[in-house]
Amino acid sequence: MTIDLQSAPLLAASLLAVSLSAPAWPDGEERILRKEILIQAPLDAVWRAWTTEEGLSSVSQKSNVELKLGGPFELFLQLDLDERGRRGSEGSKILAFLPQEMLAFDWTFPPSIPSLRYSGKKTQVIVQLEQLGSGETRVRLAQLGWDQGEDWDAGYAYFDKGWEVVLELMKTDLEN
Repeated sequence: MTIDLQSAPLLAASLLAVSLSAPAWPDGEERILRKEILIQAPLDAVWRAWTTEEGLSSVSQKSNVELKLGGPFELFLQLDLDERGRRGSEGSKILAFLPQEMLAFDWTFPPSIPSLRYSGKKTQVIVQLEQLGSGETRVRLAQLGWDQGEDWDAGYAYFDKGWEVVLELMKTDLEN
């Protein structure tokens, strides 16, 4: 499939909108996990930290990332192999991206929540980057697509802590 670069932003936005439809909560609002951090580094360095295997090495010693629509976005974490021989986000794919602005990917669940991990359930993660005049880059992360139930609540709690660790690791790596 060939993508016309002028239509790529529209295609990315369309794919993102379709992929992010999520169930409504009883109050009508969608549950979204949000994180934000400022990193004293240029935008291009932060972009590379999210979109290349070398950049992701501060978070995961090994990864499989191919920056294209539908490309893999897999991190192999320092976890014990699960019962299926996996240790990370195997099967996660890039949903959309706008170079140096936004990256969206689907995301699997940890081995500690086997009912969701092995059922193929995923959430979606959107990472937005913004270069600030101070030389810092603002990173905003939103994880959505949450359903209801005890296991979903456990997944939310896991990633609430997990994304903080990821962002702090990237910040430390990029600022040193």
